[in-house]
Amino acid sequence: MNNKEIIQSVSQKAALTKQATEQLLHATAQIITETLKDGGDVKIQHFGSLEVRAHQARTVINPRNGQKTRIPAKNVWTFKANNRLKDAVNQ
Repeated sequence: MNNKEIIQSVSQKAALTKQATEQLLHATAQIITETLKDGGDVKIQHFGSLEVRAHQARTVINPRNGQKTRIPAKNVWTFKANNRLKDAVNQ
């Protein structure tokens, strides 16, 4: 499902115009992005949660040539599905 299909589906289910739905989805994405960027967690009821985890810098070895490479520290986001979502997908 792409962005256009999501807008179409949400606008029909929520009885909103496509323009209003697009603005709503854009604002929601901005808020989620800003919250994660600031280190916060996002929990969406009946769906799941998004959180940021810090990965420490580490040294890895290339198995082909044995060369050591340093991977810098970074933040990564993770998604954990709610049990309702898991159950719905597995039915």
